Amino acid sequence: MNAMKLRLGETFGDEDDKYVGLQHGRSLLALYRLLLEREYDPGQAIYQAKWARNLSKLNYPPVRVFSPYQMLKGMYRLKGYEALLTDYHDALFIFDEIHAYEVKRLALILKTIEYLAQNYHARFLVMSATFPTLIKGWLKDALGTPAEVEAEPSLFLEFRRHHLHLLDGELLSEDSLRRIADDALAGKSVLVVCNTVNRAQAAYRELSHRLGKVGTPIALLHGRFNVRDRSNKEKLIREATGQDESKRHPVVLVATQVVEVSLDIDLDTIYTDPAPLEALVQRFGRVNRRRKQEELAPVHVFRLPDDGQGIYDESLVAGTLSILEREQGKPIDEGAVGDWLDEIYTGDIATRWQQEYAQVANEFEAICVRSLRAFDADEELEEAFYKAFDGTEVLPLSLQNEYDTLQKDEPIRAAELLVPISYRRLWQIRNAGRVTSPPATWPPVVNVPYDSRLGLDFRLAPE
Repeated sequence: MNAMKLRLGETFGDEDDKYVGLQHGRSLLALYRLLLEREYDPGQAIYQAKWARNLSKLNYPPVRVFSPYQMLKGMYRLKGYEALLTDYHDALFIFDEIHAYEVKRLALILKTIEYLAQNYHARFLVMSATFPTLIKGWLKDALGTPAEVEAEPSLFLEFRRHHLHLLDGELLSEDSLRRIADDALAGKSVLVVCNTVNRAQAAYRELSHRLGKVGTPIALLHGRFNVRDRSNKEKLIREATGQDESKRHPVVLVATQVVEVSLDIDLDTIYTDPAPLEALVQRFGRVNRRRKQEELAPVHVFRLPDDGQGIYDESLVAGTLSILEREQGKPIDEGAVGDWLDEIYTGDIATRWQQEYAQVANEFEAICVRSLRAFDADEELEEAFYKAFDGTEVLPLSLQNEYDTLQKDEPIRAAELLVPISYRRLWQIRNAGRVTSPPATWPPVVNVPYDSRLGLDFRLAPE
């Protein structure tokens, strides 16, 4: 969302943040960082960030960037939900990418879309490079008879960018890492995508060892960095692989799924863990993005591990690999991706997905939609919302002294040091005795190693 705010702001010439608002739990900090990048001094940045945040809270900017979970706050009746829903009357919504493999969350989102379309005259544009018939059917149920727009086959062919290569073994093997390093040493910008943070950290360590002596820049990006370090990394990556040719240079980016959304970057090739087809298509989209390479860019997918790694449904990964085996060695026709997805979302998978979707949709309607009325905030629903969607933040023990110092004079900068994690992970850390702060204090201080290169590293956490 921060990256999208930045890109839309450039499009609209929004130097004063009056036209493009940003709405999420850490928007004040994100706006502050963006203003510092515009060379505001810290005092001016704090003032302007608060001003822009307050304008967004008042629904002033005509364009606002937020996730579907911001909309769900209205349905879960979080405090102030009446203002959210009032703002959504006659609103125009653009959804960029929704995926079937997150079927439970998709059910909540589409039921919210249906409610707003029927009761608030809200209108929706849903865009995706990966539209299986399954999702189209659910969208038609939500929106009645929406217009369907699809590019001509000739346009898909004109915009071909990638050539598919399936590779034996797995990304962290000796041979695979050597191959990735060789591409980097040949002057290519290389994207390496792992499905888990632990695997991404391991790949980063090994590639840093191989490339460190020759000076090839390498960066790691995942969800366990604090805002300060993540912002610095994203800026470095945007400059190295962005539109400004004078700043472009070869780089190796090791990342998790965070690279799939919004970042406007353009690398030469990719090596990735196997994942559902929708996720792979998004990852490929960061390679040869502007079609400046003379030939189609090679995109590499490893055949292993094929069990979903606790992140994805194993059957979706297996179905994806089956399709890719057939397309191995061919240019990727993005116009065929929808048909490929229909092959995957069929039989037992489709039946199970339909059942899960119906169950969650019916429960959501009963608990949230049918009981929705003004002036009836619900603390139990609010707690359920935050546990399901929002996660929490922790302060690494190694940063506590810096945090305490900043908290006295520059509390916004202090917040830059907090690291987002899930409630489940915090519960595990607390049970392991690695939360060093008293239970009632905020933020929780965790005795887990952290540094600006690797982020929060549970692998090295003390027992």
